[in-house]
Amino acid sequence: MKGGKKQMKKLYIVSGILVIVGVIYLSLNMQTVSAATIQQGQGQGIGRQQMLVEKAKILKMNVTDLQNKINSGKTFFDIAKEKGINIDSMHEQMEKFQKTRLQTLVNQGTITKEQMQERLDFMEKRQANCGNNVPFSGQGGRGMGMNRK
Repeated sequence: MKGGKKQMKKLYIVSGILVIVGVIYLSLNMQTVSAATIQQGQGQGIGRQQMLVEKAKILKMNVTDLQNKINSGKTFFDIAKEKGINIDSMHEQMEKFQKTRLQTLVNQGTITKEQMQERLDFMEKRQANCGNNVPFSGQGGRGMGMNRK
């Protein structure tokens, strides 16, 4: 009987250690997932986060404040207008940034020149509707062109 109690005590100790290790593992894993999501623009892709950073520079504000204004329902056009920033100037700066970013992706082989042009055309179409309360058209969130034909 003494041996049985010893084995049960060992079993409880080993089980407890496994539970603690499991909790620590899950905790660390969740922190990694959360950090990755934040790094990629709340799960919306690195391109979107880069776009927010660039627009925040143009609008002379920090990314958190810009994101808060967007979350409150304001558009980039609304924010630029509030700050007295010329929308054409903002468009030119964003086009320059986007061309540079997309050319880097072409050079890396991540997207093709055709995909680059498609994205620039799409951006131009969106910019033409800026300020007209035209919805985003559902074509966003396509990532970096991987797995696309």
